[in-house]
Amino acid sequence: MRAIYLDHAATSFPKAPGVAEAVARHLEEAAGNPGRGGHRLTVAASRAVESCRLAVARLLGGDPARTLLGPGATFWLNTLLAGLLGPGDRVVVSALEHNAVMRPLRRLERTRGVTVAVVEGGPGGVPHARDVAAEVTREPTALVVLTHASNVSGALLPVEDIAAAVAPVPLVVDGAQTAGSIPVDFGSMGAAAYVCSGHKGLLGPSGTGVLLLGETLAGRLEPLVLGGTGSRSDSEEMPVELPDRLEAGTPNAAGLAGLAAACRWLAERGVEAVARHELELVRHLAARLAEVPGVRLHGWDPAAPRVGTLSFTVEEHDAGELAARLDREHGLMLRVGLHCAPLAHRTLGTFPSGTLRTGIGPFTTRADVDTLAGAVATLAGGG
Repeated sequence: MRAIYLDHAATSFPKAPGVAEAVARHLEEAAGNPGRGGHRLTVAASRAVESCRLAVARLLGGDPARTLLGPGATFWLNTLLAGLLGPGDRVVVSALEHNAVMRPLRRLERTRGVTVAVVEGGPGGVPHARDVAAEVTREPTALVVLTHASNVSGALLPVEDIAAAVAPVPLVVDGAQTAGSIPVDFGSMGAAAYVCSGHKGLLGPSGTGVLLLGETLAGRLEPLVLGGTGSRSDSEEMPVELPDRLEAGTPNAAGLAGLAAACRWLAERGVEAVARHELELVRHLAARLAEVPGVRLHGWDPAAPRVGTLSFTVEEHDAGELAARLDREHGLMLRVGLHCAPLAHRTLGTFPSGTLRTGIGPFTTRADVDTLAGAVATLAGGG
């Protein structure tokens, strides 16, 4: 029985060609501490980090001078929320946000008196730009934070339209589900910041993440973590210059070497081609699953823009048990549960039981999704 990985919304597997080799080569040949000294290993490590910065910026349309590298999207979201929201500030979010946004905001509610306003959106939770703008103008608002694509349903939010509609209020975009999976051009998006993981659609190692900053936030964002930077060592205050002001501590240089290799592979393959491939497969899967009696697709709109993520349930079947049987009996690896997004599941009507979630990636094949559809049909029929 061949194992079939369909959990790309959680993390990519396999990684892009060349990633493992780049990580191993860095550990064997360049594992110095970036910026901490002038010997050859330190210089080699510094070059690896800066090479990653350039590769990420080119792929996502960021300015290399304002492209920050860190341990993950969650870290950068926490940095933005804690660094931008003060006592009594108001923030507007969608009804599809991940806990990487909602948990920091709930803490800021308790500790700083921050107010969180949720725009419900339509049946699938996707808000219209005019509804977000109306909520922003209802009361003074400091920040809008939106997922670029739901990690539960795969639905894309119109962040470009929303950014224009809410300006000059800054928009922070959580791109954990979109970077590498659809074309992203931060320079034309209109957002003040874009955050993404390195290990999902970008096909890099875990423990890597990216923050793209616009000019409006570059000078005012305070660091979440303070410490050594390898620069301005004569001062006990953080440097004012980017990237050092926001990149305290020794970076995961080996992981960033792998991320650089992944970004170069994606640039050669073409993110547009990846997006077409994943969209074709998720539409094919949705059509196959819709034919199975008892299967319900959640947040699915065949005409709406989306990424290759699809959530479903089967009537009178426990989602957890189905996931276990799909893995054990058919070699199919899916995510099951609430996917760290209880607000999204409440919006979609799948709380608290959750859903089975399929995450399609660039190496997923039509045969893979046909195998899943056939296995679900067998299990739903009592097989």
